[in-house]
Amino acid sequence: MRILVSNDDGINAPGIHSLARALREIGEVTVVAPATQQTAKGHSLTIGHEIRVQKRCFEEGIPGFAVWGTPKDCIDLAVDALLDHRPDLIVTGINEGPNICNDCVSSGTLGGAIAGFINGIPSIATSLDVGEEFDYDKCSEIIRKIALWFMGLPYNKEFALNVNFPNIKDDFKGIVIAESGGFHSFDAHYEVIREDEDSQYYVIPGGFVVLNDIIEDLDHDIYALMQGYAVMTPVHYDMVHLQALKKLRKDWNSYDK
Repeated sequence: MRILVSNDDGINAPGIHSLARALREIGEVTVVAPATQQTAKGHSLTIGHEIRVQKRCFEEGIPGFAVWGTPKDCIDLAVDALLDHRPDLIVTGINEGPNICNDCVSSGTLGGAIAGFINGIPSIATSLDVGEEFDYDKCSEIIRKIALWFMGLPYNKEFALNVNFPNIKDDFKGIVIAESGGFHSFDAHYEVIREDEDSQYYVIPGGFVVLNDIIEDLDHDIYALMQGYAVMTPVHYDMVHLQALKKLRKDWNSYDK
């Protein structure tokens, strides 16, 4: 099995090294990852600018490429130009911080997996919740098991699988299949760091996570993660709100007479 590994934290991040080492035990791994931090780049694609690619020895026995671009750039470049063979599986992560519910819109980790899914390749995004320490190896062992199970599913090309792990010292309580259950946002405040004659320059110096409208049962991602469960959610690119679609059709037909 040929496995493509990528992320959005960059090719030097510890999470992707742990992930690649674990997956090497079940397949032939190649790493194609951003050269620099690409958090929150979502599904963005570099157009109109050259993309630098540097071949690297990622780890002993694992070839790698550093890409000066987005996670989607990495996946599309790998599939179209960098790899000798089309991968059988794509796994992104392990991200430092969760990618749940509305985070999925901006997540570069999930953006890479969605790019793989659009290319018709079974794809998994993996993330570890925030905490004082990050035990990526504990997650990697489970990801390896999930990958083998996922590859056996006859419908694994119909969605990307989004996997999130709680950051706890004890063993995870289990793994649940969950849907979105609330709002998980980063409360960011912009500050001016300098000005010139006609412009101001802003940065986000920091922020804090805000949890709202949490649905308190294990069928929903935020609550399950908070209770110590790993969470798996099938995601896809179709952003159409089907319930609103029906209402809009009815309301427009009533209005446009």
